[in-house]
Amino acid sequence: MSTHKAVAAIAKGQIDEIQVSTATPGEDEVLIKVAYGSMVAFDTYVTDRGYFVDSFPSILGPACAGTVEKLGSGITDLHIGDRVKFTKSMAFRETILIR
Repeated sequence: MSTHKAVAAIAKGQIDEIQVSTATPGEDEVLIKVAYGSMVAFDTYVTDRGYFVDSFPSILGPACAGTVEKLGSGITDLHIGDRVKFTKSMAFRETILIR
């Protein structure tokens, strides 16, 4: 299985790059190659206080933009190479799977 990089709170007060599995899109899913990710003030609560964290590491970022890399079956309104933006938690990574 392939992996990619993500930025995560790895413990209270610590941010680092981690390796995570790269998903393969299934039915009605799209794999996005992330070009831009955002961090907001809420990410500081996650990092500094462990707010809303069940366990570490916790991937940061509430939104990102990028290009469609792979399409799952049933996707007819997007094409590989389309530029997209979206809001989804844990978006600060190289690729992300969306539905």
